[in-house]
Amino acid sequence: MTASRGRGVGSTGPAQPGPGFRRGTAAGVSLPAVTERAGLRRHFRSALAGDPVGAYRDWFRAQEELRERGDAETARALADDLWELLPSLPFDAEEQRARFFHNAAVFYGSPGPAADLSRARSAFAVALEHFAEDAENGWHARALHNFATALSNLGATTDELAEAVALFERALAWRTSEREIARGVTLHNLGLARRRLAELDPERAAEHLASSAEALREAVAIRGRHGLAEGRALSERHLAVSLALLEHKPR
Repeated sequence: MTASRGRGVGSTGPAQPGPGFRRGTAAGVSLPAVTERAGLRRHFRSALAGDPVGAYRDWFRAQEELRERGDAETARALADDLWELLPSLPFDAEEQRARFFHNAAVFYGSPGPAADLSRARSAFAVALEHFAEDAENGWHARALHNFATALSNLGATTDELAEAVALFERALAWRTSEREIARGVTLHNLGLARRRLAELDPERAAEHLASSAEALREAVAIRGRHGLAEGRALSERHLAVSLALLEHKPR
């Protein structure tokens, strides 16, 4: 696994940060901040090594609070520690390990001080290797969707955005009309990825924007059918942006 920097998946339950973490403490390089950082690192290295699934909830909550107070250095240090520990963490079953790697991949693949697309890619590969394509529980499609979202959020090249689009389309092969709400989420994100691809591939921008609008239209329709007012409004706003951009592109 290579080293480098995201945000993360939501935790469940009333997780609390480890000892030494105080909400609202000023970030910086003062001795108290450094001491706190060292204490947090020791705490989470020990907790993750003993109970990775339980400790991850606390670890993620700490990341959220570090993000709120702007302590990027500590957030990156904790993310580096998790990455270093990942190969040796103990799990009760391969399924549990695959889910953990998936959740870590979502964290590294999200915008934030510890975002790192190469780490996200490596962790998603572990999850996708485990989750069979024909599994009925939807984990394969979920991992494809979230990997595509990471590429869409953090990718900086035409190839990375094209890969995101291809992964979203693979997820849609499972997220059919029988799983329509999940399909609407993937279509929405696909619309955003295609619009980003238009920025990076100006020669085919009109084509990408038209495809973006097509995906977002379907997302709007699905969310409308299911009474998802907030989601529908969000897709409608993004559809309007894609259409406005398309209007100014030569065909």
